Amino acid sequence: MENKIITGISQKLFETFGLDYKIYTENVEQFLNPPCFYVELLQSSMQQIVSRRYRLENLFDIHFFTNENEPKNDFRRVADILYDALEYISVDNDLVRGLGMHYEIVDDVLHFFVSYNLILIKTIEPEEKMETLKTRGEIK
Repeated sequence: MENKIITGISQKLFETFGLDYKIYTENVEQFLNPPCFYVELLQSSMQQIVSRRYRLENLFDIHFFTNENEPKNDFRRVADILYDALEYISVDNDLVRGLGMHYEIVDDVLHFFVSYNLILIKTIEPEEKMETLKTRGEIK
C-alpha cells in the first residue's frame, strides 16, 4: 500500500510542477539534478480497529532541492504550492487526504512533511464448511 501512496504523491507532484522538476522515489547519492523532489517514507504503522478493519498511518518527508540563487524564497514558494497540491492524492482511484502538513528548511533542503492515513479491510479466506452433520438425541 505504501508504494501506491508514493505513486499517488509522485503523480500529484508531476501534475503540479511538470517536466521541469525531476521526482525521485529511490535514494540518489550522486548526480542529483535540481530542481527536484525526493519522496521518502519516514514511518508507517498499522493498528487493528475492529475485526478485519485496520488503520494504516504513513508519514512522508518530501525533500525539495533547488538551484536558485535565493533558495529560501524558492523553498517558501514551493511549500505554499505543496500545501494545496498534496491535500488530496489519488490511491487506487480513491482520494486520500493529507494530514499534519508542515515544513522545515534544513541545510538548504526543503523538508515537507505530510501523513496519509487509510482504513483497510483485510479479506479472510472462507473456511471449509462441513458437508453433513448427523445428530441423535434421547429423552430420559
